[in-house]
Amino acid sequence: MSMKEASDRLDKVLANNGIGSRKDVKRLVRQGYVSVNGVVVTNPEMHICMERDKVVVDGEELKAKRNVYVMMNKAAGTVCSTKSGPHATVFDGLDEYYRGKFLGGEIATVGRLDVDTEGLLILTTDGELNHRLTSPRYSVSKIYAVRLRDSVSEAEQARYAAELSAGMHIEAEDNAPAADCLPAEISWQGDDSCLLTVSEGKYHEVKRLFSALGNEVVHLKRVQIGSLHLDESLASGAYRELTDDECKTLGVM
Repeated sequence: MSMKEASDRLDKVLANNGIGSRKDVKRLVRQGYVSVNGVVVTNPEMHICMERDKVVVDGEELKAKRNVYVMMNKAAGTVCSTKSGPHATVFDGLDEYYRGKFLGGEIATVGRLDVDTEGLLILTTDGELNHRLTSPRYSVSKIYAVRLRDSVSEAEQARYAAELSAGMHIEAEDNAPAADCLPAEISWQGDDSCLLTVSEGKYHEVKRLFSALGNEVVHLKRVQIGSLHLDESLASGAYRELTDDECKTLGVM
């Protein structure tokens, strides 16, 4: 069965969309308060297709969602973790609605950004999309705006570009082993700033690449994932749901 045709138990759909506990919704259904496609149903275990069937609860149509897709402009100083600690998590700022459970599961970040890294972060309940955007198999590009500690001359800029485009070796850091990185593309915006495009998600990859080049990243912001651009109108830490067109650019049905 395709994702578009997926079916779910009626009581699960109702409970996961805020109608009540599983016990509460079973009672509602058995008492005749729920109709599917205009027909009153009394079996809470019947299967429905959310994308095809019209569900009405006590006279109000249910606008159920299988998955949610959120764009956040991650703030520096926050972590991509559900665990509390010395830093706030990106989940702390989400409305309670997004922290609930959907039919697709619970919301999670698509990959991670370091605590001091800002910018584009996708959060979704869609595990298939999450895998596709983060798996090395698909080589989805990520673009970062980088500011460096040291200014770089034109000759050195050319060296950086040549070494990055050939693929570079990065040394071990923390628990991450040394690694050979896939080619990356650099576009200079100034003598100490650039856009860097990578197609992997190795631990601290951007920082380690510039360290290998003899420089240091002092500010890092992700501005694009695949063809999805960060909405620059989003304040630091703010978020919104992706538009239908943005979902399509990511391959969401």
